[in-house]
Amino acid sequence: MKLRSALLLVALCLLVPSLAPAQDTIPVRVVGTFNGQLVTLKHKVYAEVPPESPGVEFLFVPEDRTGDPIVLGTDRGHLETAFGPDCGERGCRKRVFSVKLGRQLKGLPEGWGQLVARDVGTGAAGAVRVYWDETPPRAAFVTPRFNAAVGRGGSYRVIAHSADENIVAITVKWKLALTFDHGRDVPLFEQHFLGYDFAQHAACVPTTVSANLQWLQDTGQADVVNPIYDGDPKKLVTDMGKAMQTNTSGTTGAGTQDGTSFFLFFTEAMLPGQDYTLLHLGSSDADGSAGFTPQQMLEEFQAGGAVSVGFHNQATDSSFGHFLALTNVILNADGTAWIAVMDPNVEPNPGGQTTGEYRLFKLHTNGKIDWTAANPGYYTPTSGKVKLDELLILRDFPPPSLTAAVAGADDVPTSGEVSGRLSDDHRTFQGVFTPPEGSPGPWLLISESTDASGHRETSFRYVGGKFGTTPD
Repeated sequence: MKLRSALLLVALCLLVPSLAPAQDTIPVRVVGTFNGQLVTLKHKVYAEVPPESPGVEFLFVPEDRTGDPIVLGTDRGHLETAFGPDCGERGCRKRVFSVKLGRQLKGLPEGWGQLVARDVGTGAAGAVRVYWDETPPRAAFVTPRFNAAVGRGGSYRVIAHSADENIVAITVKWKLALTFDHGRDVPLFEQHFLGYDFAQHAACVPTTVSANLQWLQDTGQADVVNPIYDGDPKKLVTDMGKAMQTNTSGTTGAGTQDGTSFFLFFTEAMLPGQDYTLLHLGSSDADGSAGFTPQQMLEEFQAGGAVSVGFHNQATDSSFGHFLALTNVILNADGTAWIAVMDPNVEPNPGGQTTGEYRLFKLHTNGKIDWTAANPGYYTPTSGKVKLDELLILRDFPPPSLTAAVAGADDVPTSGEVSGRLSDDHRTFQGVFTPPEGSPGPWLLISESTDASGHRETSFRYVGGKFGTTPD
């Protein structure tokens, strides 16, 4: 065993039992936001505190000025829908503490500061260093339009624009996209079989994320599953669930993000934002009125990495939350899409089925999913629909993820740079993408923008004029 692996094994053996700390020893800490992260408007800040806490006060302390801290708000605790089928008639819910960044920081100059969570009862506090930016550096594509076909000249005019005033660089790359018949063989993990002992039926999140990590490992994209888990997916899911503090009340979105990074740190010494990209996207990031649109899902899928999707009930239906692994996105000509997933929940489960199932759902342009039509066999909403409104994305591991399709000929490039230049104010990239001769398409354009703080953000644009075939 390598020295690094041996040291990590010792650390894991010592630390895994404390992944779910005793109730009376829980420290006060900021969760769902990692150290060094860029935060902006609508970003939600969570806190972990002892369960008997009467409330949490959230503050932001800028590093480049004197004066009183900025009070973000106080939360006395509220119930939030969690992920996990079979939590009873009222669904999975947990008491959480959080605030959303908004008018309290609007107009504040961008810069570094401390996000602080302080227990109202004891005064104990925890903090993380973050970078506040009301206008993040993301350079969105103005042209070409989504799924545009190649023009008569055989090229695309490319314009990507950022609203950030401190941009230092914008580059645009391209890669050959995957065809719609190229899905992912995410392992068929089943949550009853692998997670029942510690969370009964509510272990869909650690089961899904573990399956996605195993897929990254099996395909050689990232070294993310420690050798101690070889051939033991039950231990993998159990330890992931402890890191996420999953129990019979399910798993919260913040617990999903924080637990995933916690697990990867203690098993592989990886830090989010440094060794990989971890994105936790919620309803405020969705373009549809109910959730994520077919365009967003297709482009995130094509960008590579492991994508886990969160479904929730509509307001008019009974409570429901479930987490599944995305395995394919098939675009339809009418603007809808089919999303293929690995579902870790098989129910009814006569005889104790030990593997998950692949399922196919139709996603509408407003972010709603045709649930009942797919006949999952559990949860029966009156409307027949759920909303796709939460994503957990893991990508950019070293070595780079294998995200480009295989070209038809060895001498046809599958990726490259888009030639262009920045405008005088450094906010707009203008260039031309000419697909190589013989490249079949479709293609994914990727803008990478960096601001003066060193933070980098990406944006995607799928082009090629291709659609999939509607399944029978």
